Amino acid sequence: MKRIYKGMLLLAIFSVIIGIVNATIQETASMTTTATQTVLTPTNVVLDYDLTHIDSNLKPGDSGVLQVVVKNVGLQSAENVQVYIPGTSDVHVDRRWDVGRIDPLSTKTVSTTVSISKDASIGLHTLQVRISYDGYDSKGNRKNNQLSLWDFPLRTYGKANFKVDVEKADFFEDISEKLVIIGSTQDGARDISATLSSSCASILGSSKSYMGNLGKGENFKLEYLIQPVSVGVCSLNLILDYSDASGNPLTETLLVGIDVNRYDVDFKITNVIYENTNPGTVSNISIEINNVGSAPADDVSVTLDLESPFTAVGSSDRYAGKIKGHETKKINFQAMIDSTADIKAYDVPISIDYFDSAGLKHTVKKSIGIQVSGKPEIKLILEKADLFTSGSKGKITINVVNKGFAEVKFLNLKLLPTGNYNMLSSTEAYIGNLDSDATDTQEFEIQIKDNVPAGKIPLKLEVSYKEKNSNIDHIDTVDLDLNILSVQEYASKQPTGSAVSLIITGVSLLVGLIVVGLVLWFVYKLLLLFTGYIDRKIFKRKV
Repeated sequence: MKRIYKGMLLLAIFSVIIGIVNATIQETASMTTTATQTVLTPTNVVLDYDLTHIDSNLKPGDSGVLQVVVKNVGLQSAENVQVYIPGTSDVHVDRRWDVGRIDPLSTKTVSTTVSISKDASIGLHTLQVRISYDGYDSKGNRKNNQLSLWDFPLRTYGKANFKVDVEKADFFEDISEKLVIIGSTQDGARDISATLSSSCASILGSSKSYMGNLGKGENFKLEYLIQPVSVGVCSLNLILDYSDASGNPLTETLLVGIDVNRYDVDFKITNVIYENTNPGTVSNISIEINNVGSAPADDVSVTLDLESPFTAVGSSDRYAGKIKGHETKKINFQAMIDSTADIKAYDVPISIDYFDSAGLKHTVKKSIGIQVSGKPEIKLILEKADLFTSGSKGKITINVVNKGFAEVKFLNLKLLPTGNYNMLSSTEAYIGNLDSDATDTQEFEIQIKDNVPAGKIPLKLEVSYKEKNSNIDHIDTVDLDLNILSVQEYASKQPTGSAVSLIITGVSLLVGLIVVGLVLWFVYKLLLLFTGYIDRKIFKRKV
């Protein structure tokens, strides 16, 4: 029983202790809640240094964009917020913004252009950011015209302006040589290191050189052992890491170019000049040959392997002597072009023989293209024509002749109407292709208009065509004379017994009879008048 009693006593004491502790905790929580309800975090607008930044490294004379971020770190709103950044003698800003309201724990961003004076000092400058606003204190009371000032650091970087060049720019494929780079810096630099890299040349040995410090305008020289891997222009990157006068770390990458050549003899035909390449003429042909390799070629001879339609005038071989590396020589030839040559481009082979430095003979085969030129010359001839007079009908035959050296295509002939005749047949005829020295005839039927006087009248013709291997239209207008006879001459030249001749003869006789009758009637009247006059004069007197 004693044990049970003691246990119940201990349980009662423990319960009392737990109640006291619980009451204490509740009272503390109540006091904390009361304090929270009465104490407030005031409005506080600050410059957010983590987000405020310049978009680039600025040097004297440069401009950049400054992005300013302001934040309300308080738990009560900020109103009528204004941000103002005055400029300095070296940094030009002088900008003001009305931001308005910023909610608790919210941000607003503004941006502006910042310009660095050309004579600004290199190093750290300070921009003052002024933030004014209306807010609330810790008790929730309104507090207007609050002002906070913040200094924003702005670093001005120096201009190293490294200038570099190479002592020798000509290198050879797969040949190791020393690349010497010379240069200078305009404003000086410290702790300079130079690293060379390239995709078209291997850097043998160390690619990085430490140069130390250089003063303003001081010169320097860098040497690297390189081995170009391909022929052509090779670009190498020279990366300069350094610190400017104010300690700003900078990197500048410059391009260095070299010309990589083959270490051998390699001939290229760089130019071909020819003139007067019409069939049947003699043409002067000039060929420029360049040894693009680096080694010389001795006892060079050039042969023009001419075939029909070309025939060499004189020798087709020319001796050029020694052609050094990268040297160009002009070789002249003359060739006769056959009069039957087609108008087209001809491939002419060339053989180049030479001896190398070891005395071995080599032959290089090349070829050139020579365009044999020629122009079509279309001539129109009135080959045949019926007899024509005023009002008559008839046919004319036009002969089309290609007197030129070139073929024509899409040849079309058209007879144009005039005030002297009308067309009775089709006005045009399509001929198509017409070879050099070929002809074609086309016939048209016309009627001479009434009252066209005897003599010559023009037949107006239009001929259109394209040259071979060309889409350019050529249009020529040609006048051909057509003889118009008088009615009597036309009748006299018509075949006897023809219907037209009989009609014209009958018309002519009728006209002749009418004219004779009129003349006889006129003579008869004159005689009557004369005899009447005589009768009156003589017989009146007798009576």
